[in-house]
Formats: sequence, structure tokens, C-alpha cells
Amino acid sequence: MVEDDKKVAAGLRIRLQEAGYEVLTAADGLKGLNAAIDTSPDLILLDLSLPRVAGFEVAERLKTLGLDTIPIMFITASTKPELWKLAQEVGAAGFFEKPYDGEKLLGAISRTLERSTCLSSCPAS
Repeated sequence: MVEDDKKVAAGLRIRLQEAGYEVLTAADGLKGLNAAIDTSPDLILLDLSLPRVAGFEVAERLKTLGLDTIPIMFITASTKPELWKLAQEVGAAGFFEKPYDGEKLLGAISRTLERSTCLSSCPAS
């Protein structure tokens, strides 16, 4: 998870850990980008408004580095409608505005991880 708001990050971390997920956090876009390169996570929760490197730029850099198979879910405090369109253009697996519904977020994460796992290991139908 890449989130610069310490309270939001702590809340997300607790919710995700309680749901059984292993959580790595980064407080700015550059640290998040480096962590993704180093660990190749199963999914990235990515705030849009970050210090050092903004969320969309992190997503674009991951693509250029060949890490575009990592699903990205954006989380933002912004209510600008054009952001969802931009998120779709960079291949976002999800987009949530703060305050988000925690159960909907967990459901979306679960579905995305199931699809991602199935794409790499499910038999063809």
C-alpha cells in the first residue's frame, strides 16, 4: 500500500491484516515504486496524491518496467470525475474515493486477487 496519510495507512493496514493479507506500506510514491520493484506484490493500493512521485506516475513507471501485471487499485480523496477515466487508462483494477466502504474495498481486493491468480494458474475452459 502506498499512502502518505498515516491515519489512513494505519486503518488500511489493520483492516487488511485482519482479513489475512500481508501488508507492506510506503509513505510516498518513490518508496512505493521501489518497494514494488523489490517485492513484486500481488496487488498495490495506491493513493493518487503522493509526495515525490504521484500515483498515476507510479503506475506508468511500473508499466514501463514490465510490472504491468501487478493489479493496482487507486484510492483518492479527490472527487474529480475525470480521475476514474485516467485510472482506467492506466489499467486500474479498482478506484475508490475516500472515505471508502471497507467491505467493498476488501471484496474488490479479493476478486482482483482471484482473477490475477486464475490468469496465471487456472486451467483453460
